[in-house]
Amino acid sequence: ETGARVENLLNRDFTADRPWVKLGTDVTEFRVADGKAYPAPVYDMGSKEIVAWDVSRHPDMAQQWRLLAMLEEKLPEDADPILHSDMGWQYRHRWWRDRLAGLNIRQSMSRKGNCIDNAATEQVFG
Repeated sequence: ETGARVENLLNRDFTADRPWVKLGTDVTEFRVADGKAYPAPVYDMGSKEIVAWDVSRHPDMAQQWRLLAMLEEKLPEDADPILHSDMGWQYRHRWWRDRLAGLNIRQSMSRKGNCIDNAATEQVFG
């Protein structure tokens, strides 16, 4: 394992009474006609909307950079959200953690091997 673990701040409480309080993210793989595609959304648990996204041929840090750039454009100045993810390598990467801190976003992370901890975002792919 590489990168840091962070606390699971949501503990499966995916309810939010307004937008920009609890967000979730993940990356998944889809087979497409000429290979694979990797969609990566940021899901707002209050508004039930996808507020940022990227689709890439490679699940790499360039994709995560684009995703957070889109999120930054839409993030209200007074927002203080939690962004929840699984324990994927990209979410444990120092750049990711530093970028979230720079955007005043608190990071939350599922427990290892427990997809139910990230169910609110996993259902986006359902």
